[in-house]
Amino acid sequence: MKLVIVLCLATLALAQSEKEAKIVNHQYEIDEDGTYNLVYQTSNDIEATETGKSYPGDEPETGNFVRSGSYSYVWEGVTYTVNWQADENGYFAEGDHIPKK
Repeated sequence: MKLVIVLCLATLALAQSEKEAKIVNHQYEIDEDGTYNLVYQTSNDIEATETGKSYPGDEPETGNFVRSGSYSYVWEGVTYTVNWQADENGYFAEGDHIPKK
């Protein structure tokens, strides 16, 4: 859930100067086995995809999600893409514009 909020905030920050931006494509599906797929695109060239699976725990409010995806945006004529994954080991992102360790 935190990752979705971070992605939403990043999208809002990028789109803030383009107040007229609209969501032009949004697809979300969730299957009975706990897997899901999400795709969206905005009119100001922000695109994102995400897939994941829920692994319920033995007790209520426990368990884990394994998620991965990518998002891209255009800034000053350059397209930036971030590929990421999140699981029990944390959040990991890669992109040509992100410094390596």
